[in-house]
Amino acid sequence: MKTHPLDVSYLVLGLVFLGIAGSWALRAAEVIDTSDVQWLVPLSLVVAGSIGLVAFAAKGLSRSRKPELGSADDTQNHEGDHS
Repeated sequence: MKTHPLDVSYLVLGLVFLGIAGSWALRAAEVIDTSDVQWLVPLSLVVAGSIGLVAFAAKGLSRSRKPELGSADDTQNHEGDHS
């Protein structure tokens, strides 16, 4: 199954958007007041950036673990497949 590659910049921007929209929704619903927004928006930026760093590191680790196409195991498995 082919998976869609992770684009870390889109992930972080989406999380930033969700954080800003969430803080606006909480403010509009009067769950929090204006003084709480002063720490909620920066907190959402820090969380989005942290998740982005973790996703970037995980993406780099998954690339280094993939076997190369011309490896010895790959050629041995396909030697008898000459149809």
